[in-house]
Amino acid sequence: MKNVISTNVCYECGKQMEGTQGEYKYIECGLTSVILKDILVYRCTNCTAVVPEIPAAGVLHRIIALRILSKKSLLTGSEVRFLRKLCGFSVNEFAEILGSSKSVISRWEKNGCGKMTDKLVRLLAMTKLAREAAEQGEPILANVTVEYLFGLVEDAMKKVLEGKGSTNERYEISPADIAQYSRTSPPLELMVAFQ
Repeated sequence: MKNVISTNVCYECGKQMEGTQGEYKYIECGLTSVILKDILVYRCTNCTAVVPEIPAAGVLHRIIALRILSKKSLLTGSEVRFLRKLCGFSVNEFAEILGSSKSVISRWEKNGCGKMTDKLVRLLAMTKLAREAAEQGEPILANVTVEYLFGLVEDAMKKVLEGKGSTNERYEISPADIAQYSRTSPPLELMVAFQ
């Protein structure tokens, strides 16, 4: 039996949606392996519409990026795309920065990339997060220093070059992690798992 916490109006058919605490496969971020656990998910009682309530999406995406940056194996194509988009680069801009072409970037985002390109992509994403951490105002991620980012990426790059690390890594972001990196803490029920 489902425990309905809240109701809302369906954006597609106008009927009632029921909100329950549950799991949601967060494919909207571009990664098929992200599962949000224990969040409010609305499901229409009439049609197939499903709407998650995703707290602190900006913080969540940066925590996903931190986990990807610390990955001990080569980035997958979808991870390269996720990091490019997080940095705010179009495919053309990314190609220009990396001294490559649009077709090569597209190939990386489909199949992954080699060790040297992997390092460059990680450095670009780390630079984006480091700039945010060094901003005068309120950075998006709390409790992240430039030194922390450099150490994180440096360690991961060494492991990638050594060939260490599993290609089937599982990443988990606990509610405590979200709270640790948030300026305004989301509900502690939020969990993210990469499978």
